[in-house]
Amino acid sequence: MRYANSLLAVVLIIAIGCSVQSTDSAIIPCPSDGNLSQSSSTDPSLENGRWGCWGIYDLEIACDGSFANVIPNRTATVRWGYHLNAVKLLEVQPCATCLRTGNLHVLPNGDVSIDVTLEHPWADNEDNRYCTGFDVRGIVMFQASQLFPDNDLLVRAGYNPWHPDKPGDFQQRYSSYLKGDPELMNPDGYTTIFAPDQKYDNYEMGEGLPIFEYYEGRYATGDNLATINAYRNFYTNEERHMFEVGKSATRTYIIRPPDVGPVIEASYAVYAHWAPPSEVPVGDPLTDFPQEANSPMPYEFRVYQTEIIDPDADYQYIMDCIHWYIKSWNFDHSNWWVNSENLMNLGSVGGYLTPIPGGQADEYWLGRPPENHGDFPLEPYFVLNEIEPETFPGVWPVICNIVVFHPDDPWPGGYGGPLGEEFFIAKIEFKENDGEW
Repeated sequence: MRYANSLLAVVLIIAIGCSVQSTDSAIIPCPSDGNLSQSSSTDPSLENGRWGCWGIYDLEIACDGSFANVIPNRTATVRWGYHLNAVKLLEVQPCATCLRTGNLHVLPNGDVSIDVTLEHPWADNEDNRYCTGFDVRGIVMFQASQLFPDNDLLVRAGYNPWHPDKPGDFQQRYSSYLKGDPELMNPDGYTTIFAPDQKYDNYEMGEGLPIFEYYEGRYATGDNLATINAYRNFYTNEERHMFEVGKSATRTYIIRPPDVGPVIEASYAVYAHWAPPSEVPVGDPLTDFPQEANSPMPYEFRVYQTEIIDPDADYQYIMDCIHWYIKSWNFDHSNWWVNSENLMNLGSVGGYLTPIPGGQADEYWLGRPPENHGDFPLEPYFVLNEIEPETFPGVWPVICNIVVFHPDDPWPGGYGGPLGEEFFIAKIEFKENDGEW
């Protein structure tokens, strides 16, 4: 088994906690004496925190578990179609082993398991704690064949095909093994960052490090690339999901290989959220960084079912089986606009989250008025099942997303202040039914 520990580690970890978004030509100057504790003069636009890209790379993973290659992108073009400008730190080499892969093997069901380890290149001392990272995510980006809205399903269910009816409309795409794509089977969540199509300009990222100059980047372009990509979280301290200096974190990626070809091909990117510390030099990152250093997005977001859906059951009972589970550092649910849509984009439900009475903390229902707390757009799958009875039993996805608004400009005060968007692709399991509902 061979692994390529590449120079990409330079950007991947040196930027932990130090990557921020900015449209200016520089963010925080690197002090001439190299003392990070003196870097306390920040761009005012960073005070609420920003996302930043540390780098983007090519992955090659053998489907038989024989090798894995991680290839840094020193040029603007990523092999599989993503385009970014190179970060200057790709040209430096403070740590040759800060990103490494290991424990590559094939699971009994044919999935490929690979560990990715990120190590902070700087030792734990007062100066270096300035670069503590928050909500670090490793995004894996595959070619994607599952379209949303899915015109094939629409036609099969007897509906008219979807077509854009206003500027900016486009079909989202994600990677699905049911379509023959490689797919990450154990995601922590999904993001549209790096997607070729962006719905909101407000939270697009720039490439940047707060103590170094940077090149602005533009994101993915190309054909058949996922617009909704899965990621894994990296942190060394569960409190605030910090990535501390002098430490490392390992996460396992379980990937279902594509139907065709001996190699899993992907792009891989890491981004972090960061804001300037409140206290410089940083003594304790837990208290010396403001809450804005954490992402406003939920740090845990999933949608799950408590029972397999019986299509013949009472509709309200069916809906009560589906739960949104969300944890967030900074924002309560009143600042979120949430939405769920089936693959046909019919009967989508938008609104707010209502805490489940008697439920666990951070569990919600989705609905507009509270009395419709269980609303969830499953009906088109029931319609499809009438035409194609083999649809059930089966598993069908629902695309769920949250848009977070600034508390000073919440929905419905205006759509001018979204801070970010988070996705979860819920795979809802159905029992067999009699073909009628």
